[in-house]
Amino acid sequence: MTTEPGSEPSRSRGLLWLVVLLALAAAGALWGASGLTWAEQLFRGSFGNEVLVGLTGADLRPELVPMALASLAAVAAVLATGGWLRRVVGVLVLVAGAALAWRSVQAFTGGLAVRSAPSAPPGSAPVGEVAAQPYGPLLVLTAAVLLVVAGALVLLRAGRMPAMGAKYSAPGTAKRKSHDPDRQMWQDLDAGRDPTDDQDR
Repeated sequence: MTTEPGSEPSRSRGLLWLVVLLALAAAGALWGASGLTWAEQLFRGSFGNEVLVGLTGADLRPELVPMALASLAAVAAVLATGGWLRRVVGVLVLVAGAALAWRSVQAFTGGLAVRSAPSAPPGSAPVGEVAAQPYGPLLVLTAAVLLVVAGALVLLRAGRMPAMGAKYSAPGTAKRKSHDPDRQMWQDLDAGRDPTDDQDR
């Protein structure tokens, strides 16, 4: 079975952009989860007054916004790097996704401990049980799955993904051309170069 010319580079670029889209979607989900109400807690003040306070993801999980920004940074890192350095990025993304998954599972299993809230009356204390809302933790779990998939793809297929900046490398850094076109194609892909560039000239 033969492969049509240019099909393998197209799949490689498609895989790279799939990873980018997964990381961007994860960043959006984390950002959205930080603004959703995760729980409601009754607070009682020193004079016996009670206030029902809604707690957002940012109140209960302060790491959500930084993790959303880190997901955006991972997009730039995956695009700019290649080889073993890109695999390191994949491992970091995979670990971050696993950690987020664990944190979201904690929220579903009663891990939301509310001791204070920015909008609670000064000197008040929480009263009764926390009324948890599932939508925020579900968004975080979705983002975690997206990051795990993206990290695994980068880790396993980093050598098949083109590096966006490879075509702008200094002259003389490219490997010697091979007489075997198929072998040269794989060498270009491993080095992060687009093997179709020479065909277009």
